[in-house]
Amino acid sequence: MPVYTAIIALVLGLWAGPGIAAEDVENTAEVAGEEVEEVHDIGMAVAIKNRLSRVDRRSFSSIEVSVKNGIVTLTGTADSLWIQQRATELSQAIRGVRGVIDRLSVGPVGTTNDTALKKHLEYLFLQDPVVERDDIHVNVIKGVVTLKGRVHSRQEKHTALNLAKMVKGIREVRDLLKVENVLDRPDSILKEEITHRLAFDVWVVNPSLLHVQVEKGRAILTGQVGSVYEKSRIADLAWVESVQSVDVSGITINWVSPDPMMRTQRPTFTDREISNAIQKVLAYDRRVAPFGISVTVKNGTVTLKGNVPFLSIRREAEQNANNTVGVQSVNNLIRVQSKSTPNDADIHARLLASFSRDPVLEPFTLGGSVKKGAVLLTGTVDSIYERNHAENVASRIRGVTSLTNHISFSSPEIEKTDWEIQL
Repeated sequence: MPVYTAIIALVLGLWAGPGIAAEDVENTAEVAGEEVEEVHDIGMAVAIKNRLSRVDRRSFSSIEVSVKNGIVTLTGTADSLWIQQRATELSQAIRGVRGVIDRLSVGPVGTTNDTALKKHLEYLFLQDPVVERDDIHVNVIKGVVTLKGRVHSRQEKHTALNLAKMVKGIREVRDLLKVENVLDRPDSILKEEITHRLAFDVWVVNPSLLHVQVEKGRAILTGQVGSVYEKSRIADLAWVESVQSVDVSGITINWVSPDPMMRTQRPTFTDREISNAIQKVLAYDRRVAPFGISVTVKNGTVTLKGNVPFLSIRREAEQNANNTVGVQSVNNLIRVQSKSTPNDADIHARLLASFSRDPVLEPFTLGGSVKKGAVLLTGTVDSIYERNHAENVASRIRGVTSLTNHISFSSPEIEKTDWEIQL
């Protein structure tokens, strides 16, 4: 799997589920037994600090990390709610972490008036292919944002909430959004879909150690996983259509390899099974589902075909395929076509405007050129996250058909420690 795939899955998952509290984690030594090699807290702290710096050095510079018995405590300041959330999620992904205590403060707040904050958030909603601007009413009072309305999917809801967290100056997001009612489906069908999603997701290391139960629309998952991030990922995967709630409190975390007597290899899936799995994943994704993407698989190589109005949707479809177990490579033949295509000058103007108004990219001087919808990005950023984020922002602009990224880094990447290499 390409490196950018892993990074995007960790830091750009706008609709990821909530973090896992430290008290939800079972004692590692009790799970793994006496022969488990001790995980060193200092090594974990260094690995987390380096991970934060490597992903977004500027945004995480005011965050301190301490670890005791595998429990991470984050202190300091984050300049937005989104940075606060990402710091927790990135810490969860480090091997050996059993829980994360978030003691970060968000600031500065009060430096931007409420009207400007509201306009900024509404602009982000307009630029996002998932959020229906007319679905959501935005109210801002003293930096506290309240989102009201009825949205079409849980994905739209979480995207809207996370976009609000990205705006600097917003100190709290209150969620009054309701997902439109869907048809009731039998518990047996819900259980089958959840089990299928877990079996084919590359981030779920050992699905055989998980048990799924559904009672009156309430999904209850138990078993064992290798990280806090994996547990959070499983919780998100369980939110299939018609599920009313998800309970993963019965999943324990054991960062070492599980008992070999318990561990089983994933079965080898046929091309047909892989194709069916990808089609189901695309159907779950509100960004991609309306466009009827064709999927074929031969010897693990996936070919995607179809027409979409935005490059971001083309990239999302490829990402979904890459996240499916059994996929060796993806041949993305999806074409970007829209009913009304702006000229290159308009695309360029929108590109610069998007960079200047984006909460992550506004500190940097970024530019680009456009020729027949093909965009070349230029400039300098601090991290690979910001470089990839610039691609994501550009891909959401109508008329952009392809991207070449020549954005460079302001300083060399931090080298990995011996501890990190072992992760």
